[in-house]
Amino acid sequence: MRVRSFSLCAGLLLGFAGPALAEPQPPAVWYRASAGCPDGARFLDKLLESSRQARLAQAGDHIDFVVTLVENGSETVGRLERQTDSGIVAIRELRDATCERVADALALSLGLALAPGHGASEPLVEKSANVPGALVRDDASAKEESSPEGPASPPLPAPVASSADSAPAPTGPTEQPPGAGWQWSFGLELGPMIGISTQPMLRGEIFFDSRPAFTRVLPNLSLRVGVVGAWGSSETAIGPVRRWILAGRAEACPVAWHAGRLDLRPCLAFELGSTGASADGVAGVDNRGLWAAPAGQLRLAVALLPERLWLEASGGVLVPLTRNEIFSGSQSLYRDAPAVFHGNFGISIRLP
Repeated sequence: MRVRSFSLCAGLLLGFAGPALAEPQPPAVWYRASAGCPDGARFLDKLLESSRQARLAQAGDHIDFVVTLVENGSETVGRLERQTDSGIVAIRELRDATCERVADALALSLGLALAPGHGASEPLVEKSANVPGALVRDDASAKEESSPEGPASPPLPAPVASSADSAPAPTGPTEQPPGAGWQWSFGLELGPMIGISTQPMLRGEIFFDSRPAFTRVLPNLSLRVGVVGAWGSSETAIGPVRRWILAGRAEACPVAWHAGRLDLRPCLAFELGSTGASADGVAGVDNRGLWAAPAGQLRLAVALLPERLWLEASGGVLVPLTRNEIFSGSQSLYRDAPAVFHGNFGISIRLP
């Protein structure tokens, strides 16, 4: 009987000690982001080195944190949600012009929440001077903390999970990227153009740029229409010959690469208009012809004032469909090159 009693006690002790000795699971983070934002793996790489190891949640896991990044036209809205030990869902929200900066700020907040010594009942970072923008709590939480009577009832704006047995994984973002409407910008560019005359010509463009609200199909699409003019002169056998181009230009940039205040876009364009040459003197020249040229270029924009004032630089090539040749009587003076290169610098302002 003594042997049986000892075995029974040992079994009970092992039964209670087993869960305590089991290795705790890293916190599970359910991550959701728009197409232009960092993916889940890149976001976890941003966590502080002193933070506890976190993992991306899978279907059926108990959810400890939910991170949401939604691009909304002129700004990105980031949200960090977690459930405390008392069952209260805590929410922190950040807004900024770029998704990368919002992701950095949310990673800082999550890293502080995961750092050793940060209890599950402690609040997340409310404000920090080291990150852009301000992390703020929802109105319900603020009212509860300011009330002398304490919280009347826990705010549950976005319940995540109450226990390990009833923790269904979220199936979609709590917010869908709303269509922000067409965003219009106005600007101008100037730069050299090489290949139309024997010397570089000055090229200028006035344009309107729009970004339609195709957030699901082409979230970074940019459409641009404008008027292009180029003028210059060449030294020929009969003396200086003036050359000009006046055309309309349509341009589409379907994709973009963003990094902070930089915006890089490959673009396709087409120009259609008129070109001509003229010269004074005894052997006068006055020729006109069609100007039609498809084009490809790269456009780099740097935000001087986020989403308001941009400095632009671009460079590309045009392929004239008709290579014009300039004559003086029966004498050929010169002919357009098969490929024309141009580089531009300019500025654009977003319209309200």
